[in-house]
Amino acid sequence: MVYAGLLCGVASGVAHAGSDDASIDRDDQQVMSTIAFLDAHPDLKYRREGWLAFEAGDYATAIGHFTKAARFGDKMSQAMLAEMAWKGQGQTVDRPLGYAWADLAAERGYRQFVALREHYWGQLTPQERERAIEVGQPLLPLYSQEVTQVTMSKHLRKARRYMIAGRVSRGGDVYVPGVGGLWTKIRGHDFYAEKFWNPQRYQEWTDQVWKDPPRENVDVGEPTTIPGRQ
Repeated sequence: MVYAGLLCGVASGVAHAGSDDASIDRDDQQVMSTIAFLDAHPDLKYRREGWLAFEAGDYATAIGHFTKAARFGDKMSQAMLAEMAWKGQGQTVDRPLGYAWADLAAERGYRQFVALREHYWGQLTPQERERAIEVGQPLLPLYSQEVTQVTMSKHLRKARRYMIAGRVSRGGDVYVPGVGGLWTKIRGHDFYAEKFWNPQRYQEWTDQVWKDPPRENVDVGEPTTIPGRQ
């Protein structure tokens, strides 16, 4: 399926802060690779762990991690849950559930995820469409943008207070645990950039990262208006 390649390409790039994305520079990559940063950003932490499990073929573990990331509003993880349900990876094939996750992934209008949702909708039978709306409703109180944005904002504010109080800085540098538990020196200006810690700025930065779809050409046809869904 073309969407498997599309999602996997995006996941491998963004989950590991790929340098091809103009919104993530080398300084960002250094910050985002630290344990301290990932612990403070569970959306990225669990997406990364989910992707590593997915690459290893451990789909059950991947689902668990992606689901955790989804609770913090990570649209990439919601899209991966959609694809895995659609294809039956680590679970029984469930196309209506796959659509429901894709609908959540498309909430912020990222074009690649809107395309995924519309593609799925076009493949569902009338009966599957009815069930997709039914199974999607219970997901909203936990995984909708309205709910997850509050959850993520609270976590970021708490994490920022802890990081400022608990880190040792010298001459403007910050020392935080990095790969392998080794202490890493990062410029404080980079580590405490508003785009990483201010909830509104973080959402804006996330939108910037996802504003353009991958370069794959995907023909999904004309958008469809879905009864009962906004």
